[in-house]
Amino acid sequence: MSERRALSMIGRVCRDYLDENILTPLELLHHSGHAKLLNGAENLCAALVQKAAVAQAQATNTAVRDKMKKIYAITTAAITQVEAFEKKLPHTPLTHRLLSQLTASDPLYGTRIAYCALAHHLNMTKTWTEKAGRVVALFDSAIEPPAAAVLDEALAEILQAKTAVPELLGKFRDARLRVIQLMALLDSRYAIDDDAYATDFAQTLNKIAAKQTMPSLREAVIQLVRRLLISSVPLLSEEPAEEFPATREVYALLTKDREFAIELGAADLFEKRMVRLVTAEKLARLIPGHFSAPKLMQGLKLFEESIGEGPKEILLKYIAYLFEHRDLEKEFVDPAYSTEEKSEIAQELRKKLISAGLSDHRREQFLGILDPLIQRIGQDQRKSTRNQCGPEDHVVLEGNRIPLKNWSAIGLLFGPITGTFLQGELLKLTVKIKNPKLQITFDAEGDVVRYTEDGFVAMKYRCLDTQMAKKVALYFDPLAGAKV
Repeated sequence: MSERRALSMIGRVCRDYLDENILTPLELLHHSGHAKLLNGAENLCAALVQKAAVAQAQATNTAVRDKMKKIYAITTAAITQVEAFEKKLPHTPLTHRLLSQLTASDPLYGTRIAYCALAHHLNMTKTWTEKAGRVVALFDSAIEPPAAAVLDEALAEILQAKTAVPELLGKFRDARLRVIQLMALLDSRYAIDDDAYATDFAQTLNKIAAKQTMPSLREAVIQLVRRLLISSVPLLSEEPAEEFPATREVYALLTKDREFAIELGAADLFEKRMVRLVTAEKLARLIPGHFSAPKLMQGLKLFEESIGEGPKEILLKYIAYLFEHRDLEKEFVDPAYSTEEKSEIAQELRKKLISAGLSDHRREQFLGILDPLIQRIGQDQRKSTRNQCGPEDHVVLEGNRIPLKNWSAIGLLFGPITGTFLQGELLKLTVKIKNPKLQITFDAEGDVVRYTEDGFVAMKYRCLDTQMAKKVALYFDPLAGAKV
């Protein structure tokens, strides 16, 4: 059995035992004391051997009993071999130079002897932090590739331990941050904020990875990221409206490097996440609200950003439903919006409809519904002129009553008034209207658009009270009035 395959099998079969005893597969396989201790626990050892034998027997279609005999024989031979290696180990402290020398000391078993030396160097470590600290301390700017490869394997195995990552990178806050932290170990480009390097270990390992080729560490990180993405654990939140942008953010991060994205299988992993996230049952939470325009805008945005055909198909059906199966004109926007604002919203929706990546057939189908609506809103906008005011109509600004010349759902023109009014200046005032069709008083605020030479102030405003805003909008807007 090869060195890598043996370590991998030990890691899978003995994971709980290794985590409980703060051990790596490398230490168990290359330290006779650890191996003998496990061998001495006969029932546990037999259970682990049987677990490995069953897996191998199923893979090779052979008898479990034969596999168990073979594994016992290999285990006994391995302990004998490790004891022989241990007799060759120098009594000097371990350094990266010594690791390189040990690797080169034997053409066949040099790497195993180096592993044996490292296993003894890590002996009696009580925490993953202490163990990882001993490994990273052996790195040096002058380290040679053979020593770096041995230490790379050790660090990869440490990260594979279930309890190591929370200890070394901090407690699990959310899966999104954990993915970022893991990727940032390999490459600083993935660190979007300081939380990626919240621990000394993370900072140190990132500096090492920036200088050394670390294939084993890279593979371990990929496995950990894949496990998180395959799991049902949310990246950020159980709330779909929060989870969707978090999923997009992590996907964009992990696809910065095309080669890495392919190695990770990012497209497939994130499509499966999107399938679980974008469902018919969750659409109401992904696209909230009561009015069609903002719902269509959000639906098109999600369609554009979704990963995979499954989620896009669900969103497309909902977008088609909003366009075709509802009274779009009546439910287009909140009546509090002015006709001018409705026209702007409709034009923005048209732009999004064109840029969202729909098929030509669907795009033309939806434009055939939206364009006539835009035309009708435009006609209403032209009809919706400013109302000339009567003698009782006025505004109150800083306690002063000022005649109101004309007004609309979004604009006021009042004066004459003395003073200095700058374009863009924020004003707060009270508007009082009294005519046969409307008697209303409301507080408003808005920006000065211009101040004329004859003392008139033109401003764009909004009602501070929602109910009053709807009354004003209904007074001016026939389209909104039709709904009422």
